[in-house]
Amino acid sequence: MTRRTLTALLTLTLAAHAGALTGPAAADAQARALLARLSLEDKIGQVSMAHMFRFTEGDRSAPLRADAAGVFGRLRPGTLLNGGGDAPPQNTPRGWADFLAALDSLGRANSPHGVPAAFGTDAVHGVNNVPAATLFPHNLGLGAAFNPALTREVAQATARDLRALNTAWTFAPVADVGRDPRWGRYYETFGEAPWLVADQVDAAVTGLQAEGVAATLKHFTGYGLPSLGMDRANAEISARALHEVVLPPFQAGIRAGALSVMANSGSVNGVPVHASRTLLTDVLRGELGFQGLLVSDWNDIDRLVGTYRTHADLMQAAAASVNAGIDVYMVPNTLEAYQAALRDAVQAGLVSAARLDEATLRVLTFKARLGLLDAPLRGSGVLEDHRALARRAAAATLTLLENPAGTLPLRTGRVLVTGPGMDSAAMQLGGWSVNWQGVGKGNVPVVPRVSTLAPALKATAPVGITVSALPDGKRPQLLAAARQADVIVAAVGEAPGAEWMANNPALTLPEAQVTLLRDLLGTGKPVVAVLLAGRPLVLPADVQSRLSGLVMAFLPGTEGGAALADALLGRAGFPGRLPFTWPDTLAQVGLTADRPPEGAGEAPLPLYPLGYGLDYTTSAARDLAVTVTPEGVQLSAALSNTGERTGTVTVVARVTRPASGGLAEAAGRPVAALQAVLKAGETRTVSVTVPRERLSSWVGDAFGPGGWQLPGGVYRFTAGDGRAELTLP
Repeated sequence: MTRRTLTALLTLTLAAHAGALTGPAAADAQARALLARLSLEDKIGQVSMAHMFRFTEGDRSAPLRADAAGVFGRLRPGTLLNGGGDAPPQNTPRGWADFLAALDSLGRANSPHGVPAAFGTDAVHGVNNVPAATLFPHNLGLGAAFNPALTREVAQATARDLRALNTAWTFAPVADVGRDPRWGRYYETFGEAPWLVADQVDAAVTGLQAEGVAATLKHFTGYGLPSLGMDRANAEISARALHEVVLPPFQAGIRAGALSVMANSGSVNGVPVHASRTLLTDVLRGELGFQGLLVSDWNDIDRLVGTYRTHADLMQAAAASVNAGIDVYMVPNTLEAYQAALRDAVQAGLVSAARLDEATLRVLTFKARLGLLDAPLRGSGVLEDHRALARRAAAATLTLLENPAGTLPLRTGRVLVTGPGMDSAAMQLGGWSVNWQGVGKGNVPVVPRVSTLAPALKATAPVGITVSALPDGKRPQLLAAARQADVIVAAVGEAPGAEWMANNPALTLPEAQVTLLRDLLGTGKPVVAVLLAGRPLVLPADVQSRLSGLVMAFLPGTEGGAALADALLGRAGFPGRLPFTWPDTLAQVGLTADRPPEGAGEAPLPLYPLGYGLDYTTSAARDLAVTVTPEGVQLSAALSNTGERTGTVTVVARVTRPASGGLAEAAGRPVAALQAVLKAGETRTVSVTVPRERLSSWVGDAFGPGGWQLPGGVYRFTAGDGRAELTLP
């Protein structure tokens, strides 16, 4: 064997091992051996998370400070964080890899027993802090694709890039269900239907951890049901809603092996989750069986004192939170104050030595699972080119809502493109893109290379179509050009944002964009609106009713413009289907596909139901059959492409359960999706297994005890035009 061959084999072996997680038993043994050697101060350090800027000059994006080694020795942090928009002096892949490698070396050399810190970050749609990275559609768009295999592929690509940057822990995926579109984090969810979201969460966790990056299920729990649609608000949740709506995606992620969970910053039924032992220990670890690492959200133990005022001081808050189940506290504003408070709580007997050991052991086991106790990450500092995957992912999300006169696809003539989103990387990428609040916000001078709509249409329009683009600022010139156009494409939507800054209480477009659409419609020319948005938006009736086309593009990422051009020009179709219920008015917020019937017998009809979407072809689902299996039931349906061109056929399968325990049953609980890419005229039978738990009910009176039951009786299933019944004993 030649030296070159040996080197090649060794390189392949190391590459194959790079993404492998250490087995639970071996990691536990390694962690326990190390735990026995740690002092009280060591353990307090291990359960603390420091911001990476604690080790840089001026606590900002700068080189490591001269006394960084001493800071490590004093704080002994078990984990480190970089937040959204935080970056090393050189915000490049090589700059990240080198900076984190240097930080890791300092930590290993100056931490007790050489225990390294684990780096964590919010990589929620690609490695989104790095301008050079490929950014994928946000989760809500992936939910519209109804394709967990695609979600897994995106997660794997993200994980490989993370490891290239010397990071092996991401605070993703969001496992909250999206029930109130006014909420600023709605776009980070996969949609409203718990079991469909569960399939996506399973795929994301599996994809990340297959490449050796720890996934984090967030935010446990109830974060996605905020009062008034406000971020970090109180959620009022019944026992039934907790089990049937909130928990299924978390259960799916735990079964997929998620190594960490992040706690909800808000409160549930008036109790701050960071102090709720019922939720963080009894439910998370008892009911759901989670055995991994539970990390706080940003500064949320301090908030027990300053925001919720449930605890008199930080020592009491620290004791309450750690005893509730928090293992690691994320970035307190003053790390030293938290460590002193936890030390005082242990010495006062408010936190037992056994509980601190338990939390520390989980931190060490977490690192052992990632292989960090064996050797540092050796990231290449080179990101993969994921543009083809990003384009494919964006194309799968695009959802056509209106096309009454067949204006789309664009076939011939003069096309005018306008609107604030026609050439906007910021609107297309959304929040958590280079900066926490998105491109153009904060300390982000670099705009990533993004394929946007107007340039993509111009560059790829076929012979016979002339594309021009004008910004919407100079209205007289724009309207003059619009009157000469055959079709107008208006790209409108939301400015990027995150968390409470992205709340949209009225569910509206900015008034200036509504005026733009009205002005364009006033020309009498066909107007196709393309929405770049992280939620359904309620358009005024006079605008909605006169549009010649309406496309929901979600927040499609780096290659969104290219994918949109393909769809608008007919080179591709619109495979996306809504992963949520689109309200007709603001008053319909809270209307979901599984909502129980109203006592007055009214049945509110949304503007568009869950699963809605048009395409350039037509489809049908018929001959639904259901059979009992050991796991639950198998649904099979004949999916048909009844149109004249290839397209993706997606239908949501629903079940109406028999009455039981006095519960009012919804018109149909979404339990699975059936999907196939079919040629014109093709029919294919597609099957999916629906586990028994998706048919079960949490039965009990409004305030009484409850429990899971699989009631006997007739179960009615629907999928498209298919209908089937099954009687269970």
